[in-house]
Amino acid sequence: MLKRIWVVSGLVLSLALSASGCKQQPKIIDHVVFKPSENLEVVRVSLVFTNNVQTNVSGSFTIMNYGTLFANPYTPTEPFEVGFDLDTDIVNEQQFVHLEPTTVLPNGLPLGLPYAVVEIRKPTPISPNFDIYGYVDVLHGAWLGVATLFGFVDNYFPEDLSVSQVFFRDDQGRPGVLASVFGPTLDNNGNVTRSGGISLFANIKQLIHKGMLKPGQELVLRPEPGVFSFAGRAANRYVGHPQELMGLEGRYLEGLNRLR
Repeated sequence: MLKRIWVVSGLVLSLALSASGCKQQPKIIDHVVFKPSENLEVVRVSLVFTNNVQTNVSGSFTIMNYGTLFANPYTPTEPFEVGFDLDTDIVNEQQFVHLEPTTVLPNGLPLGLPYAVVEIRKPTPISPNFDIYGYVDVLHGAWLGVATLFGFVDNYFPEDLSVSQVFFRDDQGRPGVLASVFGPTLDNNGNVTRSGGISLFANIKQLIHKGMLKPGQELVLRPEPGVFSFAGRAANRYVGHPQELMGLEGRYLEGLNRLR
């Protein structure tokens, strides 16, 4: 079935992906940090949350000898963040080249990327309430990504909805960093088969070359203000309805802070 995607601009709201909007809103995500190593062989990309998010959930997933996907807990001195620290040669790993690429998030809605990437995950979840998936672009060697699955999302976010925002574009308008909030996957009986969560994708080639980034230099990226993409049957309820989105963001923040 074709999944509908809406792009809405001019909304002064944040919905877990924007640091802009009404002052009374409970902002959740602040920015993205991109930092390559001096030799450009290793990259770290992190989705940094605001201090409103005070969850102590943490975990990591080491992918062979290429590096780590991570979620670092909130502390009084450090914000909650999720991301990856990977050797870019992971795109050439032969074990991944033979995997079937995917074009969808864990809940079956579109990734938002121009082509398919392979999904990498552990045989068993990190915990009952938390898990991490990795994504590798073995076809073009450009995109790397991570998805964190939170058990609380099952009760706080619609099952057939994803909301995405771009954090970086090149001079031709092509997205280089994309983050999405997505709901859980349900079976025909309404049982949760995969939890919802947040994903982060970065076009490493684009960030290094189009971002004019020097080796070892850290790049801080802010989300595009007021521009969102919606996908899924539940999108109709939120497209063009700021109050509904603000309420959804508040519930999402509540769920994050209950997660342990």
